[in-house]
Amino acid sequence: MNRHELLRRLMGESDPVRRRAWLEPMAHGAEVTSLIERLKAEVERRGDGAYQAGERALEAAACALGLTACGRFAEALPFYEEASRGLESLGCKEGAARLGMRQIQALVTTGEMAQAWALAQQTRVLFMELGLLREAALVDIHVGAIHYRLGRVREAEAVLGSALEQLERLGDRVGQGKAHGNLALVYEAQDRYREAMNHCQQALRIFRAHHQLEDFIGCSVNLALLYRKEGRLNQALDLLSRVRGIHGTPNAARAQLAEARVYLDLNLWAEAILFSQELVEFFAERGMRMELAEALVTLGSAQAKQGRLEEAHQTLERARSGWLALNNAIQAARVEVLLASLYLQSGHNAQAVGLVEQALEGLGGAPSAKALGLSVMAEALLRQGNHSKARRRLEEAASLALGLGMPDLIVRIEHLRGRAAVLENRVQAAELHFKRAIERLEKVRIHLGVDEFKLAYLGDKLEVYSDLIDLLLDQQRLHEAFECVERVKSRALVDLLAQRGEGEPPQGRTDFGVERLRQELAGVRRELNQHLVALEAQGQGTRGHHREKMVALEQRIMRLTCEIKRRQLGASTAKERPNLRLLELQKILQPGAVLLEYHHTRRGLMAFVVEGPRAEVVCNLGSLEQVQRHVEQLEFFLSRVAQGGILLEVYGEETLKRLVDEQLQALYHLLIEPLPLRFFGQPLVVVPHGLLHAVPFAALFDGERYLLDRAEVSFTPSAAVYALCRKRQRLEAGSLVAFGVSLEHIPQTIEEVEQISRIVQNAHTFVGERATLENFFTAAPQAGVLHIATHGAFRPDNPMFSGLRLADGWLAARDLYNLHLRAELVVLSACETGLAKQLGGDELVGLARGFLCAGATSLITSLWPVRDDVTAQFMIALYTHLRAGKPIATALREAQLAMRATFPNPYFWAAFAATGDPHRTLRL
Repeated sequence: MNRHELLRRLMGESDPVRRRAWLEPMAHGAEVTSLIERLKAEVERRGDGAYQAGERALEAAACALGLTACGRFAEALPFYEEASRGLESLGCKEGAARLGMRQIQALVTTGEMAQAWALAQQTRVLFMELGLLREAALVDIHVGAIHYRLGRVREAEAVLGSALEQLERLGDRVGQGKAHGNLALVYEAQDRYREAMNHCQQALRIFRAHHQLEDFIGCSVNLALLYRKEGRLNQALDLLSRVRGIHGTPNAARAQLAEARVYLDLNLWAEAILFSQELVEFFAERGMRMELAEALVTLGSAQAKQGRLEEAHQTLERARSGWLALNNAIQAARVEVLLASLYLQSGHNAQAVGLVEQALEGLGGAPSAKALGLSVMAEALLRQGNHSKARRRLEEAASLALGLGMPDLIVRIEHLRGRAAVLENRVQAAELHFKRAIERLEKVRIHLGVDEFKLAYLGDKLEVYSDLIDLLLDQQRLHEAFECVERVKSRALVDLLAQRGEGEPPQGRTDFGVERLRQELAGVRRELNQHLVALEAQGQGTRGHHREKMVALEQRIMRLTCEIKRRQLGASTAKERPNLRLLELQKILQPGAVLLEYHHTRRGLMAFVVEGPRAEVVCNLGSLEQVQRHVEQLEFFLSRVAQGGILLEVYGEETLKRLVDEQLQALYHLLIEPLPLRFFGQPLVVVPHGLLHAVPFAALFDGERYLLDRAEVSFTPSAAVYALCRKRQRLEAGSLVAFGVSLEHIPQTIEEVEQISRIVQNAHTFVGERATLENFFTAAPQAGVLHIATHGAFRPDNPMFSGLRLADGWLAARDLYNLHLRAELVVLSACETGLAKQLGGDELVGLARGFLCAGATSLITSLWPVRDDVTAQFMIALYTHLRAGKPIATALREAQLAMRATFPNPYFWAAFAATGDPHRTLRL
């Protein structure tokens, strides 16, 4: 049917249901917008009385239905009014009543509850007079929706239950589906999740069987929100990703709001803010007042998690005002609990307690919100020293949360109960509560599946681990404390490495959309590379609109990657892997080696020292703030060395070395001197924590000697990562595959590659124009040793896109996750390849993580940029010692000692470090 024919039919058809049926297939595209504009123009043109009232009424009705179909509810209302007046003037009561049913929906969505209520009563009476019992029952569903939006959930439940019974007697299956769908919302609002899930699933079965696409999508969004409440975040996102692209506004917008809420739970705050900000504008423009208030709550909550407390307060106050304007006291009280948590974050404990007390009065029918409020009050009371009252509030909160199955709420309450027990010296109870909290959050984490989600999820939940570690150490339970540290350190990376060691990840259901997503991902990735290369060729940086395009493309890549992973995993069962035991580590640790693992809790910095059967812990090493001051000063003076030129003349080489050494000595006194270490050149495996990952441990200075002089220093993100790397199969022999890209500021990279290729027996080199992305992905999996000499860039704003410049574009850290390497050593001879962004759980995101996940057993990376001529000399020395059969860590140390003889400043020789299993010897 062409546009003109559809226009003629709409203007001549008196049945609004048929008109809606004609419009519905177009409601997701640009066609309906064009049609609506034509209809509006016709109504305006014919408004001079030249046509009969009936024809104008039908035109207005078509406009109203079209505007409603694409979510422009406020604009639809005047057309509904005009159509109703016209139909009533003709005595077409049934037609006016049927149109009134859709008008009720528009009034409810725009928050005009009084008008919606009056129209619903009037319409129901009219249907009853006409003997249209089915239609009267359908109006009752609208009445139930009005009660629900006003927070009158008991009244909504009664009305909807009665409507469902009537529709069952009348045999109206689609109507029953609508009643089930609305009952699901009502039960969800009361935290009755099992009943909500049952009604939601019944509604979905009906809508699927009767091809009710719009209702099916709306109900799917509600099911995703139920998954979210149960902590099934991966399933929620999987469902939302599938329905988001099926339909246009407004259901796509509601799906996006649900997605923003899941991102909030995952601690992906930037994504939650981006989505919810877009929706605030969308819902405000369309007059969708309830949805607007919900989007403001999500936005304010995400702003609060980012620490933007003033913005969060303004946003949440706006949400609270929105709920009050809708006369929904329960939702307004929920927002008051969130505002109270803002007072808690900013240290205003008394205000937090007062606001929660006010909110609790309106939360009688919402046990989860009441429990959250009580936990906020209890935390404030603990800070005020009122431990007994805090404990009573927490017991009440725990009782309310029991049986709700809301993991994040239970984790929060159990953690606070543990803290209260510690303050009251109830040690066994504290341990029990901490372990309950950890058990619940790890059940959620293990089922997230997607690495990006696991990386983010633990971010705001780490304190419960720290509190348990302190409790265990107070009881001298060193083994359990160490194992608890390992539970929270780089766990997502451990899962990835363990999965790689077991073969391909388990595949869920077959999904033929995955290949389409892969093709789309490849296209977006090419577009990003072309954009970046074009900017380089033009000498332009990534600023302004260039940066906006780059960020937009990177966000699309992230979303597509996550969606592909979700679909590949499907409903497969996540495997919970055992935590590393200290005794197991002691068996795996290289004979004679010492493992030094740092961690930080509320009490300060600590270090575990593991050497053979001996294990000790040293606490109270100081604070991370002290370390940070010295690291910042060290980075400042290293940057002065790097700049050289006039700065060398101003400072002088000796002065710059002395300034660098002073900071390295201060760090030595904090991090090494207090420890029971006996150095005699043995391997020292360091597991840093937080900003300690930026410390060049080999260069730490005791005033006379560097640590390099007394130990072979290497690193690992966690003891479990070290153990997994140690278990990887050794190669009988392997070739060197080397890539070299010469750029203006690093002209010697190709010469570096050519020189090291002459040292080893079997080398394959790709330099200049041959160092392409295609050649890399083809040749790298065959390498025993992989060497890349080029320009590197660390992206702290988006570390997954930290990259290495190849001849035709950028190799990003994200690209490495689908690579399968067999290399026992990867050498990244480029700037800042060892830098990483630390996320929750001491997860390190950067190039090193990408290569480890790709299968590299050990890595050599850099912490800061070093001149390419110095780097070339260093690499020649490194490969000479590797070729001589020395272990990786030994060869690295020998090369550093050789470089130090020529370039005494640690800037030149301490940048490179080994990660993984550095004790291997290579057959080169």
